[in-house]
Amino acid sequence: MQITLEKRGEYIIIKANGRLDASWSEYFLDSCFEQIRNGNHHLLIDAEELAFLSSAGIRSLVRIHKELIKVNGRFLLIRSQPFVAKTIEMTGFGYWLSEDFPKAIQQVENLPEEAPESGMEVYVLKPDASLELKVVADWVPWNPVENHMVHRLSFPESVFALGTGGAAIDNSGKMPAFGEFMAIAGHVVFQVGGEKSRPDYLLAEKQYVPEMEVLQALYCEGEMARLFRFAPDDGYKISFGLAELADQALTLSGNDTAAFVILGETDGLVGAALTKSPEAAAEMPEMKFPAIRDWLSFSGERVFAGEQAMVFGLVSKSQKDFRLLRPLPSKPGLSGHFHATVFAYQPLENGKIDLRKQVHKFLTGPPPKALLHLID
Repeated sequence: MQITLEKRGEYIIIKANGRLDASWSEYFLDSCFEQIRNGNHHLLIDAEELAFLSSAGIRSLVRIHKELIKVNGRFLLIRSQPFVAKTIEMTGFGYWLSEDFPKAIQQVENLPEEAPESGMEVYVLKPDASLELKVVADWVPWNPVENHMVHRLSFPESVFALGTGGAAIDNSGKMPAFGEFMAIAGHVVFQVGGEKSRPDYLLAEKQYVPEMEVLQALYCEGEMARLFRFAPDDGYKISFGLAELADQALTLSGNDTAAFVILGETDGLVGAALTKSPEAAAEMPEMKFPAIRDWLSFSGERVFAGEQAMVFGLVSKSQKDFRLLRPLPSKPGLSGHFHATVFAYQPLENGKIDLRKQVHKFLTGPPPKALLHLID
């Protein structure tokens, strides 16, 4: 099989020449999935020179169709040979067929409202939106945990947060196991300290509002003002660094301090996670190398390449003492704090997206793989 690609308006035309059978179905599927991963969600399969279609080929078409449905994409086969068209109709997928090219449809409501010099698409969600920051930092690593250092916080839809905490418990007085957590639009992901622990999560559903017992937190309440979309350019740039995106958030906000969420495919993350829970002990060991390795795991090098990252963070160029912000070596003058949840890759819709719905979609799909405190 030979495959050629053509960009026409919002569509990618995939011309398939040959046989779409068991020998070629995976190759064809990979070619289409690559286009979806690159943000092309309107695919036309030009089947004029497709001579044969087997059940294996139909199965690959079904998978492509399902993947595009997830991101409100469009999928059609055009100019199909009689044998191919009849096979598709008899298997119940006749609605895929079109005699010729459709007119390109541009959804005006999904066009960006700003286009900065960087080429990133910017959508204004609410021009006057803001977030009010509250800092919880009564516990200082690596001191023993005392009851007065533990704060119970709730996470309604208007809250974005990160820090060190554990699941809320009853009033027995027993402390929970603590670890990293992050909250986005009321949904909370947390991972208690432990070598084999996996991330868990609390979804805000109907009247339920998640709560956590918190040792440290950057707790923001309010609304996000803007959404900006970014993608690598094969010609010169293949990835964007964390500090670079944080700096962009400051630029777009026009403020000295900004909070932001990142949803995107990762080229690799560097971070740390607690392997033991801070606890109420009379004495804590001195946290120097190598003893620190008993409490923290470090990735050492980039991990989770090709997966989906959901990041919440704060960045500031202010000299205010926010306590939980740390300098970013790659951007002198900036400080920040970032947590990331890692998921199996899945494509994001193009244009303006609803953050709360997208996070809910992530958390009701395959379970999260990791939660990391990110390092610049």
